[in-house]
Amino acid sequence: MNPQQPFQPSRPVGHPQHQGFSHQGAPIEVTYTCDGDTARRLNRGAALVTWRLPAKWGFLLALPAFLLVRGTLSILSDGGEAVIGEMARAFLLVLAFELVVVTIVTGVQLARMNPKFTAVAGPGHQMSVRYTGDTMHLWQTSGQVSNRYADIKRVITQGDVVFVQPTGTQGFVLPREIVPDAALTRLRGAAA
Repeated sequence: MNPQQPFQPSRPVGHPQHQGFSHQGAPIEVTYTCDGDTARRLNRGAALVTWRLPAKWGFLLALPAFLLVRGTLSILSDGGEAVIGEMARAFLLVLAFELVVVTIVTGVQLARMNPKFTAVAGPGHQMSVRYTGDTMHLWQTSGQVSNRYADIKRVITQGDVVFVQPTGTQGFVLPREIVPDAALTRLRGAAA
């Protein structure tokens, strides 16, 4: 597949661009032609959605919590000279330092365009999604990906993008235009 040419999923002649049904098991099909801002929106959404992921907060709290536990064990063993106020201050200082570093990293991600988003969502590229009764099929310039709803563990809307995280992956972001409300309901129902 030539990444310079928009991907065209095979579909019957005369097939509508957007077709939604009220029946939950009926297919929903959406095709979106990316504009000059789509890649930038996906880049921004990917950088910001990570702040809403529990794994990131667990990672950020791990080191300060370790310091707090270490100080507590030191006090309990009667051999330590740590004071509770000092432990709390150390916890907060380490947490504040981590937050500053993560904020800087997020700022760099927002300022620099990730080439993977330009490759799949550059101007003129097409994205198509077919939401069937139990699976989401996504076509992009990079190829096709299918995910069963049962395998989706997290769905987050962040402004004009939707973050979808199948089990065992880091997840991916999609423009909100290819995730209509009925499809979002299916994805969230599976992630619940």
